[in-house]
Amino acid sequence: MLHDGDQVSDQTTIVTDPGAGVILVFSNGATVDISGDSRLDIDEFEQDPFSVDLKASDLKQEPATSVTKLSMTKGELVGRIAHLNVDRGSEFTVRNPVGAAGIRGTFFRHLFRPGKDHKAHLSLETFEGLIVFTGLATGPVSIGAGHKFEATLEYDPKDPDNPWDWLPPASLTLEGLFISPLEGAQFQSDLQAILAALDGVVFHPVGPGSAGIKAGGQSGGTTGAGYQGDTSAPPPVPPLNPPTPGAGSGP
Repeated sequence: MLHDGDQVSDQTTIVTDPGAGVILVFSNGATVDISGDSRLDIDEFEQDPFSVDLKASDLKQEPATSVTKLSMTKGELVGRIAHLNVDRGSEFTVRNPVGAAGIRGTFFRHLFRPGKDHKAHLSLETFEGLIVFTGLATGPVSIGAGHKFEATLEYDPKDPDNPWDWLPPASLTLEGLFISPLEGAQFQSDLQAILAALDGVVFHPVGPGSAGIKAGGQSGGTTGAGYQGDTSAPPPVPPLNPPTPGAGSGP
């Protein structure tokens, strides 16, 4: 059971019950809001040392080069990523059984939902910034601001919680779409929850092991296995600029 302010390390698996969720705050300025009925592995999180206290709500650019690798075998997350030092080797990747999404920033949704009919639904949405998705059976696809890509595929791994030996279809057709006004409004709501979770979160420098992840708050206004804590309303949030179709931050 995660609670507000709990420390989380890499090599940790986050599992949320249906109707529950948790928000994770990283010391590199990344925040991920994990929905209910999700399973996320924090495979790796490394960050160069930093020398001052870091207030999560102030981080617009990562304070030190970092590498973040997450794996989602089922579920949904919304991520808000500070500007990464890509030219110095920083990376942020979310892997699923079909491929891996390299996040170039800034605000995105990643969904992978297996069904009971031996099919799975994949959806990648970019509200701000750019995602570069490389499928195991496809080359890289860039998903710019205001766009999403979706696919439904045959999916029948032996172990749904550890599907990495499953072989994907020889080809995968991704359908490119624009983000709808309703989906844009949902991004606004998700941003409000994320910004509320950052309030009061501070990371302290402790030398080479200073990289940190904290449970920053409750997701989705629900209480369950993922997190239990404060249910007060978050503060008002300044509106995002509407996404510009085709715009992106570049690799």
